[in-house]
Amino acid sequence: MTKFILGFHCHQPVGNFDFVFKEVHQKSYSPLIRTLFALNVKFCLHASGVLLEWWEENDPELIRIIAEGANAGIIELIGGGYYEPILAAVPAKDGLKQLEMLNVALKRLFGIYPSGAWITERIWQPDIIGDLKSAGLNYAFLDDFQFFQAGISPDCIDSVFRTEYGGEYFDIFPIHERLRYKIPFAEPSESLNEILYLNGRRSSLSVMFDDGEKMGGWPDTYEWVYGKDGDKGWLENFIRIANYKNNNDCYSDIIFELPSNLINNVNNADSQKRVPVYLPISSYREMGEWTLPPEKRDAYEKIRLQNSAAPLSGGIWHNFLTRYPEANLHHKRMLNLSRKIDYAKKMRDEHLKEATDELLKSQANDAYWHGVFGGIYLPHLRRGIHRALISSYAFYKDAIKEKVEIERYDFDSDGENEVLLSNDRWCIIYKPSSASFMAIDYIKKDLMHSLGDVFCLHEEYDILKLKENSIKKEGGEEKTVVSGISENAGNGADEPPKTIHKEAEYPRDMSEDDLTMHPDILPSFEIMFDGERVCFRDEIINKCIDNRDKNCIDIQTAGYLKENLYLDLKIKIDKFVSFFIKSKPKSSGSLDVVFRFAFPGGDGPSVNVDIAGDIKGINNNIRKEIKTGCDNFVYLNDSFWGGKMSIKERTETGFLKNYDIVSKPITTISLSESGYERIFQGIELKYNFNLTTGEDFSSIISIDIEKILYKQI
Repeated sequence: MTKFILGFHCHQPVGNFDFVFKEVHQKSYSPLIRTLFALNVKFCLHASGVLLEWWEENDPELIRIIAEGANAGIIELIGGGYYEPILAAVPAKDGLKQLEMLNVALKRLFGIYPSGAWITERIWQPDIIGDLKSAGLNYAFLDDFQFFQAGISPDCIDSVFRTEYGGEYFDIFPIHERLRYKIPFAEPSESLNEILYLNGRRSSLSVMFDDGEKMGGWPDTYEWVYGKDGDKGWLENFIRIANYKNNNDCYSDIIFELPSNLINNVNNADSQKRVPVYLPISSYREMGEWTLPPEKRDAYEKIRLQNSAAPLSGGIWHNFLTRYPEANLHHKRMLNLSRKIDYAKKMRDEHLKEATDELLKSQANDAYWHGVFGGIYLPHLRRGIHRALISSYAFYKDAIKEKVEIERYDFDSDGENEVLLSNDRWCIIYKPSSASFMAIDYIKKDLMHSLGDVFCLHEEYDILKLKENSIKKEGGEEKTVVSGISENAGNGADEPPKTIHKEAEYPRDMSEDDLTMHPDILPSFEIMFDGERVCFRDEIINKCIDNRDKNCIDIQTAGYLKENLYLDLKIKIDKFVSFFIKSKPKSSGSLDVVFRFAFPGGDGPSVNVDIAGDIKGINNNIRKEIKTGCDNFVYLNDSFWGGKMSIKERTETGFLKNYDIVSKPITTISLSESGYERIFQGIELKYNFNLTTGEDFSSIISIDIEKILYKQI
């Protein structure tokens, strides 16, 4: 007899579009849960708090069905972090709060507290056991690959395992990776054979727990899973064959079971058996591969293909924080804010509930990393967690009643303390060595937005493979494809759909510029001379003592570049963010003052650039010569956001040359479940001044935000 645990993890990211929730619900969550319930199939269900909120508002009937199934012993509810945080990457107190929040939600909606946990992305670290146990959670699911890394033989994987940390015992069920790829991407009989047999011998326990979205929500899966034109789909056929009891049918030996029944049945001696194990810090196999830098992954793939039986491991999830400096910055801001909120609670004996709630929301994992899906490359996902982080910070500032804050903290883990500067309008992360802005947030509640949330293309394995592949000619036309990204289980309309695309075409209008990779974050503000970043030193940062405006910060610093350029820079933060730039270069050259901003309206019609009355969309390159000695304005409008940014520049009369303003879009290419796609990330605005040897130069540039009267819905 083979016990079979079937489970589905259902989740939508913080910040995802409502139409995505609706489409995936209609194609996957709703038919999946309703079909399994109607067929009286025992299965496990994990749904994140974000998705439960959406279900409660949009499909209360599904909530009733889940409650009925849970109380009838058909559905086993699985807990976890409410906003799907990486438990190993958040402070322990926050992780425990996330677990308790989902426990409370499940009890309120379905009348049952969970006893098992879904570990986000199966990212395991032994010290999370304490939080899981404190939340009343006694078991979880991890991939078999993580057990193989610990030395467990594939022949012994059909067991319930027990681990320990600090004297706390915890049970773990291994998810079978091969089974994940066969459900629902192979014929039902092939999937059932995989349940029954492990390395050619009969299995006593098989576990399949994976994303619910693949059951109809992934490309080309809906009709395959649920059928069309009156014909049954994969799911009903799979259940029907498994439940058909015939002495000549070996599938009758498969028993659908729930994990709590296996480990809590006091009348069954087998339920008390555990195999001791200690697992390394790890995740599922694919995640470890995605964390590797491209050149390392290329070498890894070659070795793995030579010896597929070896438990060759990639990196750990935290490597994404070194691969993507934007994720690292956000992560360190989150940790810093969590510490400050905790300190404020202790010192002021306040709960800071709103600040804590938004902080937990900012810990949602989806926009911290990138694998075969968009992840951190998707602006709306980053915007969701950034907005939560900014909201949390605003609530924190309201609680401590400090309008102006100056704090030194190493936000990028490079050994240099950056400076957080904030008043009641702006929050800026300033890097002294380059006098650049790593982040610039507008924190007034009516127009709250992370203006500096601009993402660039980083080194990606899939882009490396794309560059390496030759251009294939098809039908006389050139078409560039990348192949071998993942396995393909079939191509025909009546065959199983692909697990993940094997070949993906990228946009035909792509240029080499689209594939330019950057190793570091793109600053929101920086100064360049002849294409090189100006370095700075000896900065002085003060709160301004001004009776007219005490809500003010200024920075004074000096910059240099190979003895050719000395530059004085003063930055003032009050209602505006203003830059006072002075120089007398020792040699002629091009001085660029560069700004980069993200807008919620993206590259849609709601966003436009107005330079000297010339209004165009952001995908039009605008180049203007502006005369000095007067105030020159550039306006960046976003009616979707409801805000307008005005940038005013005034060059002193001693500098009598014209200069250029160049505006251009910032885009990236990344791989998603639908193939390669170009994603708009932001706008770059560059002031280009041609400096002359020994000639004084002085310019003032100010940035302001104001509300647009008519906001686009």
